[in-house]
Amino acid sequence: MIRRLLILLTFMSSLPLLGQTKLTAEQQKQMIEKIDKTASAMTGMQCEFTQTKSMKLLSKEMQSKGIMYFKRPNKLRWQYTSPYDYTFILNGDKVQIKSSKSTKNIDVQGNKMFRQITNIILNSVTGGSLKSSSDFNVEVYKKDNSYFAKLFPKKKELKQLYQVIEIYFDPALTMVNSVRMVEKTGDETRVNLINTKLNVAVDEKMFAVH
Repeated sequence: MIRRLLILLTFMSSLPLLGQTKLTAEQQKQMIEKIDKTASAMTGMQCEFTQTKSMKLLSKEMQSKGIMYFKRPNKLRWQYTSPYDYTFILNGDKVQIKSSKSTKNIDVQGNKMFRQITNIILNSVTGGSLKSSSDFNVEVYKKDNSYFAKLFPKKKELKQLYQVIEIYFDPALTMVNSVRMVEKTGDETRVNLINTKLNVAVDEKMFAVH
Protein backbone atom coordinates (compact mmCIF):
# COMPACT_ATOMS: atom_id res chain seq x y z
CA MET A 1 0.00 0.00 0.00
CA ILE A 2 2.89 2.37 0.78
CA ARG A 3 4.27 1.60 -2.66
CA ARG A 4 0.99 2.74 -4.24
CA LEU A 5 1.11 5.94 -2.20
CA LEU A 6 4.63 6.63 -3.41
CA ILE A 7 3.29 6.41 -6.95
CA LEU A 8 0.58 8.93 -6.08
CA LEU A 9 3.08 11.48 -4.84
CA THR A 10 5.03 12.23 -7.87
CA PHE A 11 4.12 14.45 -10.71
CA MET A 12 6.60 15.38 -13.47
CA SER A 13 8.50 14.49 -16.58
CA SER A 14 12.27 14.62 -16.34
CA LEU A 15 13.67 17.82 -17.84
CA PRO A 16 17.22 18.63 -18.98
CA LEU A 17 19.19 20.59 -16.38
CA LEU A 18 21.43 22.46 -18.82
CA GLY A 19 21.10 26.22 -18.51
CA GLN A 20 19.55 26.16 -15.05
CA THR A 21 20.43 28.92 -12.59
CA LYS A 22 20.15 28.57 -8.83
CA LEU A 23 18.34 31.50 -7.22
CA THR A 24 19.93 33.57 -4.50
CA ALA A 25 18.50 33.28 -0.99
CA GLU A 26 16.57 36.53 -1.44
CA GLN A 27 15.24 35.54 -4.87
CA GLN A 28 14.17 32.16 -3.50
CA LYS A 29 12.37 33.79 -0.58
CA GLN A 30 10.47 36.12 -2.91
CA MET A 31 9.47 33.28 -5.23
CA ILE A 32 8.24 31.07 -2.40
CA GLU A 33 6.20 33.95 -0.99
CA LYS A 34 4.57 34.52 -4.38
CA ILE A 35 3.72 30.84 -4.78
CA ASP A 36 2.39 30.65 -1.22
CA LYS A 37 0.20 33.72 -1.79
CA THR A 38 -1.30 32.17 -4.92
CA ALA A 39 -1.79 28.78 -3.25
CA SER A 40 -3.47 30.39 -0.24
CA ALA A 41 -5.99 32.10 -2.51
CA MET A 42 -6.87 28.87 -4.31
CA THR A 43 -10.18 27.45 -3.09
CA GLY A 44 -10.42 24.47 -5.41
CA MET A 45 -8.73 22.77 -8.30
CA GLN A 46 -9.47 20.11 -10.88
CA CYS A 47 -7.15 18.62 -13.47
CA GLU A 48 -6.21 15.54 -15.41
CA PHE A 49 -2.85 13.87 -14.98
CA THR A 50 -0.51 11.53 -16.78
CA GLN A 51 1.98 9.43 -14.85
CA THR A 52 5.09 7.50 -15.79
CA LYS A 53 6.77 5.12 -13.37
CA SER A 54 10.35 4.00 -14.04
CA MET A 55 11.87 1.12 -12.09
CA LYS A 56 15.45 -0.10 -12.24
CA LEU A 57 14.34 -3.72 -12.38
CA LEU A 58 12.04 -3.15 -15.35
CA SER A 59 13.08 -2.00 -18.82
CA LYS A 60 9.58 -0.84 -19.71
CA GLU A 61 8.01 2.22 -18.10
CA MET A 62 4.57 1.94 -16.51
CA GLN A 63 2.13 4.59 -17.68
CA SER A 64 -1.23 5.60 -16.27
CA LYS A 65 -3.62 8.53 -16.22
CA GLY A 66 -6.50 9.91 -14.22
CA ILE A 67 -8.15 12.95 -12.67
CA MET A 68 -7.47 14.93 -9.52
CA TYR A 69 -9.71 17.15 -7.37
CA PHE A 70 -8.56 19.46 -4.57
CA LYS A 71 -10.55 21.59 -2.14
CA ARG A 72 -9.11 23.83 0.52
CA PRO A 73 -7.92 23.29 3.11
CA ASN A 74 -7.16 19.56 3.12
CA LYS A 75 -9.35 17.59 0.75
CA LEU A 76 -7.89 15.67 -2.17
CA ARG A 77 -9.14 13.02 -4.55
CA TRP A 78 -6.53 11.31 -6.73
CA GLN A 79 -8.27 8.90 -9.10
CA TYR A 80 -6.62 6.63 -11.63
CA THR A 81 -8.82 5.84 -14.61
CA SER A 82 -6.39 3.92 -16.83
CA PRO A 83 -5.07 1.25 -17.05
CA TYR A 84 -6.71 0.38 -13.72
CA ASP A 85 -9.31 1.83 -11.36
CA TYR A 86 -7.73 3.06 -8.12
CA THR A 87 -8.69 6.03 -5.95
CA PHE A 88 -7.01 7.80 -3.05
CA ILE A 89 -9.19 10.21 -1.03
CA LEU A 90 -7.86 12.53 1.66
CA ASN A 91 -10.42 14.32 3.83
CA GLY A 92 -8.84 15.99 6.84
CA ASP A 93 -7.32 13.26 9.00
CA LYS A 94 -9.12 10.48 7.15
CA VAL A 95 -7.93 8.57 4.13
CA GLN A 96 -9.78 6.10 1.96
CA ILE A 97 -8.11 3.88 -0.63
CA LYS A 98 -10.42 2.19 -3.11
CA SER A 99 -9.81 -0.30 -5.87
CA SER A 100 -12.12 -2.51 -7.89
CA LYS A 101 -11.63 -5.23 -5.27
CA SER A 102 -11.48 -3.48 -1.91
CA THR A 103 -11.93 -0.31 0.16
CA LYS A 104 -9.75 0.61 3.13
CA ASN A 105 -10.15 3.52 5.57
CA ILE A 106 -7.18 4.90 7.51
CA ASP A 107 -6.83 7.38 10.36
CA VAL A 108 -3.81 9.44 9.28
CA GLN A 109 -3.15 10.80 12.77
CA GLY A 110 -2.61 7.29 14.06
CA ASN A 111 0.23 6.56 11.63
CA LYS A 112 3.25 8.90 11.54
CA MET A 113 4.59 7.64 8.20
CA PHE A 114 1.18 7.81 6.57
CA ARG A 115 0.71 11.34 7.88
CA GLN A 116 4.00 12.46 6.35
CA ILE A 117 3.16 10.86 3.01
CA THR A 118 -0.27 12.44 2.82
CA ASN A 119 1.21 15.82 3.73
CA ILE A 120 3.63 15.53 0.82
CA ILE A 121 0.79 14.63 -1.54
CA LEU A 122 -1.27 17.63 -0.45
CA ASN A 123 1.63 20.08 -0.35
CA SER A 124 2.91 19.00 -3.74
CA VAL A 125 -0.39 20.03 -5.29
CA THR A 126 -0.39 23.47 -3.64
CA GLY A 127 3.36 24.15 -3.51
CA GLY A 128 3.24 24.18 0.28
CA SER A 129 6.22 21.83 0.53
CA LEU A 130 8.50 24.78 -0.19
CA LYS A 131 7.74 26.18 3.27
CA SER A 132 8.17 22.87 5.10
CA SER A 133 11.62 23.77 6.41
CA SER A 134 11.43 21.08 9.08
CA ASP A 135 10.91 18.38 6.43
CA PHE A 136 13.12 19.51 3.52
CA ASN A 137 16.13 21.49 2.46
CA VAL A 138 14.88 23.50 -0.51
CA GLU A 139 16.83 24.77 -3.52
CA VAL A 140 15.06 26.79 -6.23
CA TYR A 141 16.27 27.09 -9.81
CA LYS A 142 15.30 29.01 -12.92
CA LYS A 143 15.50 27.45 -16.38
CA ASP A 144 14.52 29.63 -19.33
CA ASN A 145 11.26 31.26 -18.18
CA SER A 146 10.24 28.56 -15.73
CA TYR A 147 11.12 27.69 -12.14
CA PHE A 148 11.53 24.45 -10.27
CA ALA A 149 12.44 23.46 -6.73
CA LYS A 150 14.49 20.56 -5.43
CA LEU A 151 13.40 19.25 -2.05
CA PHE A 152 15.89 17.14 -0.10
CA PRO A 153 14.38 15.21 2.85
CA LYS A 154 15.69 16.04 6.32
CA LYS A 155 13.75 13.61 8.48
CA LYS A 156 14.95 10.04 8.85
CA GLU A 157 11.66 8.50 7.72
CA LEU A 158 11.55 10.56 4.54
CA LYS A 159 15.22 9.94 3.77
CA GLN A 160 14.49 6.23 3.80
CA LEU A 161 11.95 6.76 1.01
CA TYR A 162 13.19 9.57 -1.21
CA GLN A 163 16.42 10.99 -2.58
CA VAL A 164 14.84 14.16 -3.92
CA ILE A 165 11.48 15.63 -4.93
CA GLU A 166 11.42 18.14 -7.78
CA ILE A 167 8.43 20.45 -8.14
CA TYR A 168 7.96 22.42 -11.35
CA PHE A 169 5.85 25.55 -11.75
CA ASP A 170 4.26 27.35 -14.65
CA PRO A 171 6.11 30.56 -15.72
CA ALA A 172 3.61 32.80 -13.92
CA LEU A 173 4.21 30.91 -10.64
CA THR A 174 0.49 30.48 -10.22
CA MET A 175 0.54 26.72 -9.75
CA VAL A 176 2.45 23.47 -9.82
CA ASN A 177 2.30 21.81 -13.23
CA SER A 178 4.50 18.78 -12.64
CA VAL A 179 6.56 16.93 -10.05
CA ARG A 180 9.27 14.31 -10.19
CA MET A 181 10.13 12.09 -7.26
CA VAL A 182 13.22 9.92 -7.04
CA GLU A 183 13.00 7.15 -4.48
CA LYS A 184 15.86 5.85 -2.38
CA THR A 185 16.04 2.81 -4.65
CA GLY A 186 16.59 4.97 -7.72
CA ASP A 187 13.09 4.29 -9.04
CA GLU A 188 11.19 7.41 -10.02
CA THR A 189 7.68 8.58 -10.76
CA ARG A 190 6.90 11.48 -13.06
CA VAL A 191 3.49 13.12 -13.26
CA ASN A 192 2.22 16.00 -15.39
CA LEU A 193 -0.90 17.96 -14.47
CA ILE A 194 -2.89 19.02 -17.53
CA ASN A 195 -6.16 20.82 -18.35
CA THR A 196 -6.05 22.46 -14.95
CA LYS A 197 -9.00 24.51 -13.70
CA LEU A 198 -8.46 26.73 -10.65
CA ASN A 199 -11.02 27.90 -8.09
CA VAL A 200 -13.74 25.66 -9.43
CA ALA A 201 -16.61 24.37 -7.32
CA VAL A 202 -15.95 20.75 -6.37
CA ASP A 203 -18.79 18.61 -5.04
CA GLU A 204 -18.21 17.48 -1.43
CA LYS A 205 -19.27 13.99 -2.48
CA MET A 206 -15.94 13.65 -4.27
CA PHE A 207 -14.20 13.58 -0.87
CA ALA A 208 -16.65 11.40 1.02
CA VAL A 209 -14.98 8.75 3.20
CA HIS A 210 -17.54 6.10 4.11
